[in-house]
Order: sequence, then structure tokens, then C-alpha cells
Amino acid sequence: MSKKKRNNSKQGTLQSCTLYVDGMHCPSCEILIEKKLLNEENIEAVDATLDARKVNITYKGEAPDIKNLNSKFEKLGYKFQKEKIKKDTTPLFSFTKSGSIAFNKSKLKNLFFVFLAVAGLLGLFFIVEELKLGKYVSVDTTSSVPTFFFLGIVAGLSSCAALVGGLLLSMIKSWNEKYIDSESILQKAAPHIMFHFGRIISFLILGGVLGFIGSTVINFDPTGEHNTIYITAAVTILISLVMIILALQMLNVEWASKLRFSAPKAASKYVADEDNFRGKYMPFGLGAATFILPCGFTIIAQTAALASGSVGRGALILFFFALGTFIPLLAISASGLAFNSKPHLTAKFNMVAGILILFFALYNINGQLNVLGYFSLNDIGTIFESNKETQSVATTTDGTQQLNFVAKGFEYIPTTTTKIKAGVPTQLIVDNQGISGCGAYMASRGLISGVVQLKKGQNVIDLGTPTKGTYKVTCSMGMVPPVTVEVV
Repeated sequence: MSKKKRNNSKQGTLQSCTLYVDGMHCPSCEILIEKKLLNEENIEAVDATLDARKVNITYKGEAPDIKNLNSKFEKLGYKFQKEKIKKDTTPLFSFTKSGSIAFNKSKLKNLFFVFLAVAGLLGLFFIVEELKLGKYVSVDTTSSVPTFFFLGIVAGLSSCAALVGGLLLSMIKSWNEKYIDSESILQKAAPHIMFHFGRIISFLILGGVLGFIGSTVINFDPTGEHNTIYITAAVTILISLVMIILALQMLNVEWASKLRFSAPKAASKYVADEDNFRGKYMPFGLGAATFILPCGFTIIAQTAALASGSVGRGALILFFFALGTFIPLLAISASGLAFNSKPHLTAKFNMVAGILILFFALYNINGQLNVLGYFSLNDIGTIFESNKETQSVATTTDGTQQLNFVAKGFEYIPTTTTKIKAGVPTQLIVDNQGISGCGAYMASRGLISGVVQLKKGQNVIDLGTPTKGTYKVTCSMGMVPPVTVEVV
């Protein structure tokens, strides 16, 4: 469907021509080129096609001057010509007749850039994970409100960033496509500002709501038997699957590109038109909705707001927490805006972002598989240790068998055997020596009822009379390396 001028007062015979455009890399290029060309006085209609790298132009009077167009589109990275664009079908490397390897320097350079960017960012992510910064920020219901600001910073740099940060990263491509032709940095940043503003406002308001609930509901326990941990696990997996498809679209995987979550081209043009404002506040709603995304650090802050029993304190706790997470998330927004300041850089950004989103999505799914007790990547390392257990189960005088764990840093360390007998009353004794982040919320589907919030010191968890099977003990987000308990 072509784009036409709304008002046409100029008289003359309509003519058409076809030009080919070098530098087109995504559907947003079609919209950008069409809108820019329609600013030309004699051009009446334009239809750009990404697949053929061409643009059909309907004009009156003189035909569009290629030199003039190239000078105007040079900064955007586009070049017009009359000849068809020859696609670079040369492989990354090939063998010459002499047997030596010849590399495609252009493709090699792009891949090297992507490799360095991805390796650097993932390396930074794992370094932050290993530092276990959460152990330096200990909060409870008596902590000062500003302490939750630092907890928010740690959350934004931790595994929680894999969900909220990954979601934000996956939306940047869509937002940049809508504002790709804007010359104002404020217009380009508008959806980012709305997203962060929506997130902070929702945490402020809903923090007050939690404080109100805490002051009126007696014995309300968010980690009790009727919690929604398994529902949130399913929601997280669903969101992660959508993120995977968006990531594959960024990486130009053909079958994924056919699964469009975006509106048709005609609708995209309507939204991109400055005279229309539908969908303008969607980023605000998306940011506000992140309140319900499961994250261990967020649960800690939400529980503190609930336990405060005060509307004002509950609101401030989550406001400062959201303000802390804003700093790392702002870095993601800034990188997206910087890379997309020039359309020809967008392809590189999409490739880097696509790989990162793919990693974060798989990281999230792996954690939720741990929560649900299913096989995950964490189990690969334990396969070769299956015959390692030789210790007997510790029992008390009344015949109750005991499992003993130490919780510290970001791991659960068994100090007794993890093989126990079925049908025997069992207790799990957890010595919390300083567990951080979501590790403070222990879960095990089928073994532990709901989620148990670990207090400092010794925690006694009644496991009842467990049935035969293999269970995983991990945190509420599945990020703590799971401990496998075998009931025989």
C-alpha cells in the first residue's frame, strides 16, 4: 500500500519511476523513506519495498533527481540508484584454488563487532552475578526507606534484569521504528520516558495499596500455601517465549518474521503519523505492568511494603526501590537511543540486542523450570554426581528425619545427605548465614508448601511425609542453583 500526500493542489500529469535503495535493513526503513520522499514538492505517492530494496515513486513534473536525493538521505545511510541492488551472497569464508581461506571482510567485521559487544555485556552480567551484591544490602521491615533505593540498584544489575531489562530491550526495536524519522531526541525518547514513568508511578501507588492491605488484613502471608508462585512461573515462561520470537525477528530468522506481533504496514504508518496519537500511552501501561512481573528482589520490597502496615511508608519503600532499578534500566534505554540515532546502525543494534534477549529469555525459562521441578541446564552438571551420595539420613529421637542446609551468598549448601525415605515425617533445617536476593524465598514444588521466607539464623520447615520422587530446592525465581532431593 503506497503512501500519498493528503493535499494536492498542483496540476499536471502523473508519472512514475522506480529507484533502488541501498541501506534498507528493516520494515521501518520503508516508512522512513516514504515519509521523507513525500516532503519533496513534486512527489505525490511513494511505495517502498524492503524485500526488493526498491521504491516506486509517483510524481508530477520533473523526475526526482538522484543526486539531490542522495545528498538528503546520506546522513540516514541510504543511497538511491537506477540499478537493482545486488545482494552480497558471498559466504563468510571460502577456499581459494590454492587452498587458502578467503574471508568476507565486511561480514567478518560486522560479526566481530557483534561478538565483542555481546561477549562484553554478558561478561559484565556474569561478573555482577558472581559479586553477589545483594549480600551487601540487607533489608527488612525496619530498614530505612532510602535503603530500598540501593536494593533497587542491585536488583537492576542482577538476574532480575534478565526479565524486566530483557522486556525493555525487546520493545526498543518497535519504539525506534515508530520514531525513526524524528529529528528530536525528546520525541525518540518519549516511549522510554513513558515506560520508566509508568513503572515508577505504579510502584508508588501500589506500594501504598500494599501498605493499606498490611494495615487492615490480619495474618496475611504472601508466601503462604495459597501463593501464586506456579502461576507466575507460567507467566514468566510465556513472556520469555514471546521475547524469543522477538529476538529471532531481530536476527532476521525467516519463520519468526512471519509471526508478527506488530500492526500491519498501513496501521504502522497511521501510528507513525504525527497527527495521530493512538498507542502513545502504551509504553506507560507496559511500564506500570512490570509491577506484577516475578522477581526475588521485587518480592522482598513488596513484602516490606506490605509488612509496614502504612500507606505512606509502603508507597515510599516501593518508590525508592523502583527509583533504584531505574538507573540500570536507563542505561538500556540510552544504549538503544544511541545505536538508533542513525538508521544504518540499527541492524547492528538489532543483532546485539537479539542475541542478548535470546540469552535472557532462555535464562528466565531455565530458572522457571527449576521452580517447577523439571529438567534444566543446572541438572547437566549433577548427572555425573548421581552416585556420590553415601551419607545416611540424620534422625531425631522421635524418628523424624532431617535435611540440613546452609543458606549463604546465593546458594543452598546441604550439610547432610539429600536422599531421604518416603512416608517418614521430615524436617528441613536451614541455617541462614546471609542469603541474598530471591534466595531468601525458598521453594520446592511437591516438597515445600508454597514459598518459605528464610529468617536469619535457623529455620525449621516441616516437609510432612514426602512421597517418592525427585525434587528441586531453589528460590522463588529458580535462580539459586537447585539442590536435588531424592525421596526413595
